[in-house]
Amino acid sequence: MTIVKMCAVGDVHGSRYFSIFTASLKALVGFKPDVFIFAGDMVDEGRVDDLDPILKVVREKFPGIPIVAVFGNEEYHELENKFLKRYPEVIWLNDTPAILTLNGVRVGFVGTRGALEKLTFWQRRHKPELEIVYKERPKIIKKLIMEVRKYSDIVVLISHYAPTFLTVKGEPEKVYPYMGSRDLERVIREVKPEIVIHAHAHNARRVEAFLDSVRVYNVSLPARKGITLIEARPRRTLLTFVGGDVGATSKS
Repeated sequence: MTIVKMCAVGDVHGSRYFSIFTASLKALVGFKPDVFIFAGDMVDEGRVDDLDPILKVVREKFPGIPIVAVFGNEEYHELENKFLKRYPEVIWLNDTPAILTLNGVRVGFVGTRGALEKLTFWQRRHKPELEIVYKERPKIIKKLIMEVRKYSDIVVLISHYAPTFLTVKGEPEKVYPYMGSRDLERVIREVKPEIVIHAHAHNARRVEAFLDSVRVYNVSLPARKGITLIEARPRRTLLTFVGGDVGATSKS
């Protein structure tokens, strides 16, 4: 059975966790991914140029593999076009889909910043319109997953914000509404993508979970202390999880 191999990471935050990222990347031995996924907050405070060294080390380690990315809260809304223009080789997904053929398998990606149940203090003051966006976005994501599924053997949802609180556990419960949205959890239960990937929850102690039959991965670098490795087979077969600490392996 054909296997699609993925590397996934979020919350590198530019130079803040760059040394952990590079050490984890160097430690990857015997695992060559078909795709590398950036789950947002790869830079800090909108510093567009800080993605340069991150992309450089990924290209050196895995030349030629596609890189799929979503924006996080640190890739500011008003800077999206700068990221798109400066890094056209990255497949940026922003409430949009993409279908890639990886190792002979059609993999459908749906990417989004995600949604929050409550606006942060900064958002309430500066971007109150996000309250409507966060209510409507799960509906958009549901439609995209349903459409992509028609043409894909594997469907992967990538969100920066957590689409379930199961993989936020470890953060204080009072901040859960500012970390993600259970509206997306309901979408996942309904349309069942094969894999869900998110970041944002730096302090999570539970970094993987099942939503019914759907495997959810929190790939936040501070939580994982390493890059998350995922192996997936086409629909109706099991997924294999390879832990974020390189070398630790478990199967589900």
